[in-house]
Amino acid sequence: MNGNEAGLPATPSPDGESAPAAQQASAARQAPLQVMHVISGLLHGGAETVLLRLATAPGGTVRHTVVSMRGEGVMGARLRAAGVEVVCLDMQGWAGGLRGLWRLYRLLRERRPDVVQTWMYHADLIGGLAARLAGIRAVAWGVRNSGVSLGESSRSSRIAAWACARVSAWVPGVIVACARKAAEVHRAWGYRADRVLVVPNGYDLDVWHPDAAGAAELRARWGVPEGAPLLGSVARWNPLKDHENLLAALALCVRAHPDLRCVLIGLGMSRDNAELIALARHYGLLDHLIFLGRRDDVPELMRALDIHVLSSKAEGFPNVVSEAMASGVACVVTDVGDAADIVGEHGWVVPPGDAVALAGAIDQAARAVREPQWPARRDAARASVERRYSLQAMVERYETVWRRLAADFPAGGAGRPTAVGPADSAASRDAAGAAGARTTAQASAAPAGGPPPRLLFFITNPAFLLSHRLPVALAARDAGYEVHVASMGGPAVAQIEALGLAHHVLPLSRTSMRPWTEARSLWAVWRLFRRLRPGLVHAVTLKSVLYGGIAARLAGVPAYVAAISGLGYVFIQGSGVRGVLKRLALVLYRLALGHPNSRVIFQNTADRDVLERAGAVRPGQAVLVRGSGVDLDRFAPRPWPAGPVTVAMASRLLHDKGVREFVEAARMSAARGDGLRWRLAGSLDPDNPASVTVGELEAWRAEGAIEYVGECADVAGFYAQAHIVTLPSYREGLPKSLIEAAACGRPVVTTDVPGCRDAIESGVSGVLVPPRDARALADAVAALARDEALRVRMGAAGRALAERDFGLDRIVRAHLDVYRALAGR
Repeated sequence: MNGNEAGLPATPSPDGESAPAAQQASAARQAPLQVMHVISGLLHGGAETVLLRLATAPGGTVRHTVVSMRGEGVMGARLRAAGVEVVCLDMQGWAGGLRGLWRLYRLLRERRPDVVQTWMYHADLIGGLAARLAGIRAVAWGVRNSGVSLGESSRSSRIAAWACARVSAWVPGVIVACARKAAEVHRAWGYRADRVLVVPNGYDLDVWHPDAAGAAELRARWGVPEGAPLLGSVARWNPLKDHENLLAALALCVRAHPDLRCVLIGLGMSRDNAELIALARHYGLLDHLIFLGRRDDVPELMRALDIHVLSSKAEGFPNVVSEAMASGVACVVTDVGDAADIVGEHGWVVPPGDAVALAGAIDQAARAVREPQWPARRDAARASVERRYSLQAMVERYETVWRRLAADFPAGGAGRPTAVGPADSAASRDAAGAAGARTTAQASAAPAGGPPPRLLFFITNPAFLLSHRLPVALAARDAGYEVHVASMGGPAVAQIEALGLAHHVLPLSRTSMRPWTEARSLWAVWRLFRRLRPGLVHAVTLKSVLYGGIAARLAGVPAYVAAISGLGYVFIQGSGVRGVLKRLALVLYRLALGHPNSRVIFQNTADRDVLERAGAVRPGQAVLVRGSGVDLDRFAPRPWPAGPVTVAMASRLLHDKGVREFVEAARMSAARGDGLRWRLAGSLDPDNPASVTVGELEAWRAEGAIEYVGECADVAGFYAQAHIVTLPSYREGLPKSLIEAAACGRPVVTTDVPGCRDAIESGVSGVLVPPRDARALADAVAALARDEALRVRMGAAGRALAERDFGLDRIVRAHLDVYRALAGR
């Protein structure tokens, strides 16, 4: 038998002597974590490669043992050479399977590892069940398959995946998916949704890097003509890799590039594969292909390529794409798994199974690598991999998951399954101004000792977290908090998970008022709080604040933060239904904000005063934090644009934002010949009762008084093309659009209402006008348009105001101070 029997000396167990709690905690932090990996086999594949990287990464604080359900394959010898213990169970046939299962059970019972990490369906099922039978609850499953084309996998894989979905609520404490697409598909199959999190693969950038000299030597050895496009495909012979699609595309490409060559690397990609050779002969490509088969020197071979092509019909997280990008190779991929997310703007993406589209993308890439700007594009692609998928980031994420599991389910102790998320990562640190937040995080550290505190952001719409609270979330993560996000589903969830934050989907609706629907939402929030056991919940936006506060009190959450970013449209003066809703909201606020260890963050004093007078906020409970902060580097003054004076408004297209007044003011301005351009950016919000209708918007566009530019991703660029920014809203918390306008050095015309008047210095950085008064708005804008010197002075004053009061670092620090004060209590 290969490897060690299950009867090897077991890890010594505690002797039972008591010790002070502080000494025990210190010893737990210093002792290496014992992780036992159970994997189906150790052949050359994606899961096996990631396991090798994790187990042999330098500087880790984990002691690894690898258990192969079969033999040691290719990776076993490499693991042993690196000093990692490898145990092979040789589970072949029914008899071998039963013997191997018994040995695995004995090994787990005797070693008592802190965590069992399994890899792929068979190991997830068998290794997970064996661990639970052995009394080990700290089990992490590893999902490596996208699941999209499981029907083309083996029958046993389909059965194992089906069985895993049925026991996923009981066996694993966490399910680690390698790709966002894989997580989505497996949740849809029935995998316990709140246990699934995404940890992307990581790569050693010292191994994967460009090498011009080595590339030239290999090209000469292969007889590639000078200047000829050299393509490559690193993929084993498998139907899911769709090599026929690749060859069909190459047959089209050689018409435009007759000297093209393509290197085929992987198990089965050799001349003794009769089916492959028949395909190559069918497409007339034998003289254009270089067959290398399985190789152990793929990093060296990759550097010789101009273009790498992924032609698959299904993937999870294709390692080879990141490896090619890190090696300075252009990437053409089919839109499978997370391939499109990996290449982003740095490569070419086409639908799977479309040889014509694939050929077109290859042709574009072949021309691009010959252009003068290619070196800059190549370097940007490598930097993208380094930023998002470094080996250290992956190791840190896995170790955080394991330590959280070990803390929740100590060996031999009790616990209950919980969702676990990575608390820290080197990936995507540049997102949303996180660079400034990291400095803040170091100055405002989380409480020390033990596992990191678990912080849950509860927010109805996940997009709002990205637009308004992401810097705070990333800073908390960098300060040592284990950050989770709970919200309704939506496209923004993928971006949240890509940043390394664990996400939990809840059945929420932004606008529903149906009692049964809302009761179900509140029940789901309470269940998540009970299961996740966060140390601190930070709720943002109206419904999240109300439901989060009530659920936090019922679930016994130790600390609660409510962020009142604005009291909402029900608090705008009105009667009838709106008045009833206002009274109901005040009752719910009293319930939600009654948590004994809580803070309520307001963005303006008017909202604070309303809730204090209503008795919903206690003395000393309120904290004033002016806005969500602004990235002063991204939103910076730019030269004033040429041409006519331009008036800009960026907002959701809601009547309560003053969109009608903006349009009416534009009409008045046009009628009296002011010569101004009125530009509107934003999107409709059909779920909001105050939304502009499609018919209204189309009528405004047809009329021509305004220019509607649609939803704007680059607000800073939109403001750079303007001379004046306006927001004639009826009520706000502290409008981010006005803070961003001030940071861009643009004067503001806004309404004299709570929130809006707090975002400017009246008469200094902007002008206040009465709400719902289009004529006053038109007059104020016209006066400012006629006075260039005043516009310049107000723009400079706005920038100074943003630097003094609204810098991202200041806002983030204020939030971390609140967290620390509550956690300390």
